[in-house]
Amino acid sequence: MAQHLDADELTDLALGGGARPTPRQRDHLARCPRCREELDQLRRVVLAARDVSTDDFLTAPPDTVWHSIAAQLDPATAPQRPTGSDDTPTAPGGPGAPDVSDVPEVPGGGATDGPGRGRAWWRRPALLVAAASLAVGALLGGAVTAWRLDDGPPTAEAGSANRLAPLAVPRAAGTVRLVRGPEAGREVTVTVTGLPRPDGYYEVWLMDRTHTRLVALGVLGPDGTATLPLPARIDLGRYSLLDISAQEDNGDPAHSGTSVVRGALPG
Repeated sequence: MAQHLDADELTDLALGGGARPTPRQRDHLARCPRCREELDQLRRVVLAARDVSTDDFLTAPPDTVWHSIAAQLDPATAPQRPTGSDDTPTAPGGPGAPDVSDVPEVPGGGATDGPGRGRAWWRRPALLVAAASLAVGALLGGAVTAWRLDDGPPTAEAGSANRLAPLAVPRAAGTVRLVRGPEAGREVTVTVTGLPRPDGYYEVWLMDRTHTRLVALGVLGPDGTATLPLPARIDLGRYSLLDISAQEDNGDPAHSGTSVVRGALPG
């Protein structure tokens, strides 16, 4: 049996950062449902962590947060809460809460026998916590750097992220972020999880509110991420939606009519 992707590889792929999967990683993910599932769950955690702003760190989290993390890593050493407590936290819910269990089913993707089968059960909580910690740590590190370099040259400013709603793929989820450069250059950063492997490719578009006018921006990467420049004179008041379509590799550049996710650009 081929060796599974290790924790460092899965975490690096989940965090993105522009690095493409190696041919070995791509080939293994195409054949291994378990590694695909773990990568998809890690990406959902990273998406949730990247939605956090620096303002969220002004208030210390309650002890129950750390108790919950400890219980995930080692239930035997987790602090025990007294019975009858009235302040039991409720699980987050609603559209803003990522469901790490909501992973697309893969034909023939049941648990496999053989060495490494039990590996996922102990490493998954640690991987989820590590990915979230790295994503939040990157956010804090960027904030500290920005504070310390206040007098330096202007840098690109990333705005808030908007969520992309699923359309043709019900289990897909994603975010879009507008980045404004120091010289009025603009880019969009897109991250999507839960998409099946396409027969062709996924194209990123700007779309108007009537869904009849479109501007092609570029191709979504095989890891579900892309950072694409916006046309210099494009009116985002008119083209206020971001759409991702499943395209056949047939040489036709027009929108296929099959949108997998769509959402409003951040204001």
